[in-house]
Amino acid sequence: MSLLEDVDVRIFCPDCRGKFEVIESDLTEGEILECSLCGAEIEVLQENPIRLRLSSGGDYY
Repeated sequence: MSLLEDVDVRIFCPDCRGKFEVIESDLTEGEILECSLCGAEIEVLQENPIRLRLSSGGDYY
């Protein structure tokens, strides 16, 4: 494992626009993340480049 694989990525919640960090190598398409600020469920649609949406559907980010 190289240092480049453990890069923190800043993600903005599509619901509250709050920001939080995740390790890029831990992201998986279809994974559901939870916003630590508002509790919204965020789906990872694509890993590179990172595309997100609220898990209940809606707009892409």
